[in-house]
Amino acid sequence: MMSTRKFYEAFKFLWDERFWAYLFLFSIPVSVPLARTSLKLFLLVFFLNVLFRLRKLKLEKVDFIVLSFPAYQFITLLFKGELINFLRVPNGILPSLSYLLRFSAVDVVRALKIFLIGSSVLSFAVILQSLLPIPDYIILLRGDFQFHFHFSVVRPLHTFVGHPLTAGALSSTGFILSVILYLKFKRFLYLFSAFLNLLAVILLFDRTYWLAVSLVCFVIFFLVLRNFRLFIPFALIFILSVLTVPQIKERFTSIFDVKHNASNRYRLAMWVGALEFYSQAPIEEKLFGVGREGYKSEVRPFVERAEKKFNLSPHLFSHLHSDYVTVLVWYGLLGLVIFLFVFFYLLFLNLRAFRETSDYLYLFFFSFYLLILIGGIFEYNFEDGVVKCTIYSLMGLNVKLLKGGRAL
Repeated sequence: MMSTRKFYEAFKFLWDERFWAYLFLFSIPVSVPLARTSLKLFLLVFFLNVLFRLRKLKLEKVDFIVLSFPAYQFITLLFKGELINFLRVPNGILPSLSYLLRFSAVDVVRALKIFLIGSSVLSFAVILQSLLPIPDYIILLRGDFQFHFHFSVVRPLHTFVGHPLTAGALSSTGFILSVILYLKFKRFLYLFSAFLNLLAVILLFDRTYWLAVSLVCFVIFFLVLRNFRLFIPFALIFILSVLTVPQIKERFTSIFDVKHNASNRYRLAMWVGALEFYSQAPIEEKLFGVGREGYKSEVRPFVERAEKKFNLSPHLFSHLHSDYVTVLVWYGLLGLVIFLFVFFYLLFLNLRAFRETSDYLYLFFFSFYLLILIGGIFEYNFEDGVVKCTIYSLMGLNVKLLKGGRAL
């Protein structure tokens, strides 16, 4: 019989919030059900530790600033009578609570490495889905036999985390994190991880994050580091992919096609319709928004009318495919100002900390927020529970790093 002490020693890791935090960070890119479960268990253990005074929870100014947008969402939806529905959905309040990693005992560098492992697993699976070689025996008329592979370059419709756009956001984050960790530690393994994540981003056919990663790399290497040697090989990989793979070339050339590409035209129509509604909305809705339910009723006619003008079949999507337009319509001008202030505040803190300390981790967080801001032009990241978990967990780790490094 196992003694009580030995039993406790064998399973005491279940009481360690770090175990659940690390499992959560690994599983974000790998398994949505596991990520949700491990986050809930982390929160349970964390709050029990707070309750029994084993863990202190002292909010500071930076915490109130970072959590100001979820708090604003909470308040506005409460007054609009939509709070219960918001609490129920996976992309509701739960992902915002992953910010509590900031108060946990996790090591920031280790946490980022664990997240990178998960991102690399996701990217490897995406590559297999897209490039799995199909053996083809060809019998020529001459009677010769040849064996070769046809690579079926297709966009995976389903990944570990669901939609390809979700995987694109995570693999893009993994790519930037790999590059930064290589700059910090100079280990070849991080270069390999960067290649893996970049290849996944390319094969996901995700135009939003093609653009976002390109602009972030330009800012990092040309404007901040003023060193483009590491940028060249990654740029060549992308350029060669576009030039040599017809499917990727076709997808790339469609980025600015607003005449024939239905995805682009639907986005333009939604934005035109939503902004037309906003221009005519009463002052209280301009300031505080119409909410999620109001979007379905009040904004629908404007969006569908705009879609008809673009010769498209009327269709109301669950959001407006843009962080900025969606936040403006759902949460009003005040919500958009709070949303932007949070990100620009964190951008400023990390850029200042990097210039003062030359610690590349600050450059990663700066790059990550820039990635989300650029990607948010064409996608509503806060409607995706997985991406939202990534954003708030990395925000928590970032503030933990800033506080630990005395950059605040």
